[in-house]
Formats: sequence, C-alpha cells, structure tokens
Amino acid sequence: MEQEISLLDLWNLFRKYFVRIAGMTIIGAALAVAFMLLFVDRKYESEAQLLVNQSSGQETAMQYSELQSNVYLINTYTDIIQGDAVLTAVNESLGNHFTIGELRGAISVTQSQNSQAFYISATMESPVDAQNIVNSIITEFENTLMELYGDDVTGIYVMSSASYNPNAVSPSIIIYALIGGMLGFIIMAGIVLIKELMDTRVKSVDDLTNMGLIRLGEINELTNTQVKKNRYRIESDNTPLRRRV
Repeated sequence: MEQEISLLDLWNLFRKYFVRIAGMTIIGAALAVAFMLLFVDRKYESEAQLLVNQSSGQETAMQYSELQSNVYLINTYTDIIQGDAVLTAVNESLGNHFTIGELRGAISVTQSQNSQAFYISATMESPVDAQNIVNSIITEFENTLMELYGDDVTGIYVMSSASYNPNAVSPSIIIYALIGGMLGFIIMAGIVLIKELMDTRVKSVDDLTNMGLIRLGEINELTNTQVKKNRYRIESDNTPLRRRV
C-alpha cells in the first residue's frame, strides 16, 4: 500500500509529537552552544580609518578628476597592504609570531562607496594582537609608500587609530543556537516521519478506505470502570463466563 502524506497529515504528526520535537530542538541548540563555548576559538577585531589625499602642486581647489583618482588609488593601496613586502615587515615588527598567510587571512581592507576613506581591520584570537597588527600595518604601509613614491606620495591621514575591542566578534551564540536547534528539529522530524511511514497498523477508518476494505463495524475497548460494572466478569479460576442473576 502506497502512503501519501498531505500537509494536514504532517501538521497532525507535528501536534502529536510536539513535545518530542520541541525537546530535541532545545537539546540541539544547547549542544551547539556548548560545542561553541568549549571548542570554538573567540575572534576579536581591531579597525582603523584612513583617508587618501593625492598631493598636488597647485593651490587651487581639488577637481573632480583628482577626487576620482584618489578613490581609484585605494584599490592599489589594498594590493600593497596585502602584499608580501608590507606583511613581511609587519611580521618582523611583531617578532615573527605569525606567518604571512595568517596575516593575510586576518586583515581586510574595505572602502566606503565613492569615498576617499578606507578601513583596515584585523581579526585575531586576541584583541591585543589585532590592535598591534593594524597599527603595524599602518606604519609599514606609510613607509612602503615613501619608498615607492618619495616626495610625490599621496597623503595618507589616519582618521581613527586602531581600536581595542575586548568583546569577541565571533562566534555568535545566537547563530550557533539557531543552527543547533534547526538540526535537532530536522533530526526528530525525520525520525517521526520514518516511524509513521513504517507503521503499517490500521489506526483509523481512513486506513481501511485506502486499503479498499469495507467498514463493517467497530469494537470499542472498555475502561476498567466499565469492566467492573459489566454484567459479565471473568472468574479467578479461569472458568467460563457466567451471567450474574
């Protein structure tokens, strides 16, 4: 017999096993949070804001083309910051405690849309390391620009120095709890669905109809009270039932 499950059937299953599904959802969320607290490293972020101002020999106000040039230069500066030359100098200034790959994976450079301002951030397992890396990047970046362009270097102004944030930016307890709860819900819902599909017992009149059988009648189960008050009873010596007079 092929069983077809409708949305109504799924809703009835959910109501029937609501306690189990809700309990497994809560357990999944709790286990996910416990896993995060015990095994996932905290990440801390430090950020600094810089401003690009291209040097010009003219005393006139900056033209629109110059502004656009400054904006486009940030892409070049991003490549310089993430290049081996700057990162090697940064690592040396920090005592060679990190690898070039770790530094490149930890830092990011983002630009405000159509703005001369851009941000340098670092995400590390220590807020002190994150702040030191950003400060060192700014210093080595300015030195590299001086070596490359000399007196024609574009002006780099630090609008806000590297921040110190003692609060972890990742992992997120809420995200882990949601993921764990969702996994718990899916697992228990799957178990319930498989259990119902493998249960071939006749549980309702609809099951008989689906099997093509005809309903002839029903036999109701008596409660204990009804059995005691019944006119027929079973003798303790297993003798046949006899009618009370």
